Order: sequence, then C-alpha cells, then structure tokens
Amino acid sequence: MAISVWPLFVLWFINRYGFSKGALLSLLGAYMFLPAGFEINLPGIPAFTKFSVTSMTFLAYMLITRRELGYRSLNGLFKFLIIGFIIAPFFTVFNNPGSYLFLPGLTYYDGLSDSVGHLLYVLPFLIGFKYFRNYESQYVLFKYFAIAAVIYALLALYEVRMSPQLHNIFYGFFPSSWLQQVRSGGFRAIVFMGHGLLVALFLAIGLGVWAVINKNKNRFLPVDNKLMILLILIALIFMKSLAALIFGLFLFIMITFISTKKMHQASVMIAMLFMTYPITSSMGIFPHDDIVDFAYSINPERGQSLEFRFKNENMLLDRASIKPFFGWGGWGRNRVLDPETGEDLSVTDGKWILTIGIRGWFGFLTEFLLIVLPIWMAYKIQKKYKTMDNKERALLAAHALIVSIILLDQMPNASLNPLYLLLVGSLLGRVFELRSEFRQKAISEKQDLVTEK
Repeated sequence: MAISVWPLFVLWFINRYGFSKGALLSLLGAYMFLPAGFEINLPGIPAFTKFSVTSMTFLAYMLITRRELGYRSLNGLFKFLIIGFIIAPFFTVFNNPGSYLFLPGLTYYDGLSDSVGHLLYVLPFLIGFKYFRNYESQYVLFKYFAIAAVIYALLALYEVRMSPQLHNIFYGFFPSSWLQQVRSGGFRAIVFMGHGLLVALFLAIGLGVWAVINKNKNRFLPVDNKLMILLILIALIFMKSLAALIFGLFLFIMITFISTKKMHQASVMIAMLFMTYPITSSMGIFPHDDIVDFAYSINPERGQSLEFRFKNENMLLDRASIKPFFGWGGWGRNRVLDPETGEDLSVTDGKWILTIGIRGWFGFLTEFLLIVLPIWMAYKIQKKYKTMDNKERALLAAHALIVSIILLDQMPNASLNPLYLLLVGSLLGRVFELRSEFRQKAISEKQDLVTEK
C-alpha cells in the first residue's frame, strides 16, 4: 500500500515545493521510509520498488508537463555514456542466448525490461544535472540531506538500543539477515534502508555534509551545528561499521581542516583507485594479503570477513573473465554455481563486481564513468579558475569528495542508488554551470576591452 500510494506523495511534494525540491524530497523520502527488499511485479512493466515507482512518477510528470530532462545540455561523451548505460542490457542479451546449468538463456524481453530499469535508475542523475546546478540549488541539496541525516541518526540510535524492529513494525517483515545486524554484543540499525551498512554510509555522508555547512558558517536549525555533528558521529560510531566510520571521519577532517585543492586531489586519487581496482585485483597486484593482515590485527572477526570477501571477488572475477565485454546478465548467471547441485558457491558484495559480472566491462565503464568524470572535471575547473568565491569553492570541493566516497563504497558494498546519482548529477551540473559562467565572463571582459579601445 505504501508503494502504491507513493506517487501521490511525489506529486504533492512537486506541487508544494516545486519540481527540483519536490524531486529531492521524494527520493529522500523513498530511501528513508519506504520498505526495503520489496517489489510489486506486474506483467509488461518494470517492478515497482521504492526507487522505480518514484522515477516512474518523475518521468510521467515530466512528459505530461513537457519539462526538460537535461539530456540535451550534456556534451557528446556524457550522452554516449547515458545511452550506452541504458542499452547495455541488449548487448548482454545478444551475448547470452544459451542456458547456464539450470538457468535459462536471456530473451529480448529481458533486454527491454532491464533497459527500462536502467532508464529509471539513471533518471535522477539527469534531474540533478539539470535542476541542481547553481550554487543556491547545490546548497539546498546539502541542506535537505543534512536534515535527513539528523532524522536518521535519531532513528538509528533508537534501533541500536531497542534492536532493528521499525521495518518489521511498520511493514511486517525483516528485509535482510538478522545475524548481519548483530555486532559486538549489540545491534546495527537498518531503519527502512534494509541493511546496517547502508544506514552507516548515509550517516557518514551526513557527517560530511554537516562539516561543510559548519565550515561555511551556515545555520538553519535552532540547534548549534556542532551538536548536530556530534549527534551524527555518535550514531555512526554505534552503527559498528569500521569502513563507514573511517569514511565519515575522513570527510569531516578533510572538509574542516584541509584546503579545497587537496580535497579535489584526494577525490581524484580515490576515483583512480576505484577504476583501476578491478584490473589490479585480477592481475594480483592489489595488496589483498596485507590489507587482510591489517584487518586481523584490528579485529579477527573483521579480518575473517574481509578475507572471505576477497576470496569471493576472485571467484567472481574468474567467472566474469569468460564473458568480459557484456557480462552474463541477470537471474544469477554471473554467480559461481556448483555444476552438480546448482548450489550458489559465491557471495557478491561489491557493486563493481556485480556490474562487471552482469554487464561486463561495457556496463562497468558506462555506469561508473558517469561518476568518475564529474570528479575529474571538478578538479580541473577549480584548478583553472582561481577567482571562484570561497564558499562556492568549498562546497564544490566537499561535493566532489562526498561523491568519491560514495564511489569508494562500491568496492566493498553495493550502496549506489538513484538518490546518490542525484548527488553525482548535481556535481556535473555545477561544473557545467561554472564553466559557462566563466566563459561568459571572459566574453564580457573582451567586449568591454574592445569598447574601451
């Protein structure tokens, strides 16, 4: 019922707050409060999930009102990446007509269904690019995200104390493994996101957002910014996710104490690490053993978990290398199955290995270059234009750093979703807007100079 009536809430948000703010509130509300791990499957249309039904409503509203999507404003490279990402399932289908053990071959219907799903998935990226590209809208994006992080910090602390039961209380089922939410004699909160690791990353991003708001001396709540930062930090610590805690502290320290130039450099280095990880991992260059030994020295349980994860990554990479260009497709065909019993022998955690296994390198590049290139372009524009306002410069650097952390989390986890793609699209839109502003300023200065002569 919640998913079925959600389009009415989306339309109300848009009507009440305008399209840009309404879209942002709709994505935040869907991720924060709609049920996780649940979908309504109807024949002939994509499954209704918390995000797909939100994007469907956006698409219908934009078609009816003839609102511009933002695709036309992209340059040729990004247009190619968007189209390539949307049609990638068709290439996968053409490459997988045969069955794999008991799993059937892919059909054109699979390609069409997945392509529509990809369109709905990437739509918020285009919305972010078109409608969150100036400084004011970029700040609104950070402001709303900051408020959302405070709300979730309170809900997370409740579940840490009382056990993760809110999803079960409101929707009648538990969306993931209970054992995975038990850590160090206590609980991780899942609230309505489906897993404690997703909540932890959300809070880590919130910590970074509050850091930049506090640095720019902006205050929009009746409570001091530092108290909000402390609240989110406490909730993040109690989430018992070491990686998310490191991400959150890294964002806070970098944004609070480090120069914007070094923030951009760190963002680019993280993006390069992510893009090269599949290659260095498959070649045996990446120092997996050293990282596992370090994890064991901190906590044997975490070391064992990390070792198990790396082992499964290698198995899945070997499987993906059989069809490297366009992948194996869905239905679990990308996984390692026992040839006799059909038992699934692999565990897929990282988004990167999921994408390479299902869509191959074509799918990997078309999806993740949409994230990496805005980080690189933000670095280049701050390096080229030195006259940018300090607040704009700080917000741009923090934005790029937050996007890079979201990207980095796709190595151990699969947390990427349309809400985070809105953040990525906004970063790209901001870069395009700044470049346009500086070019227009340069043209105006030339005209003034000619007029004086």
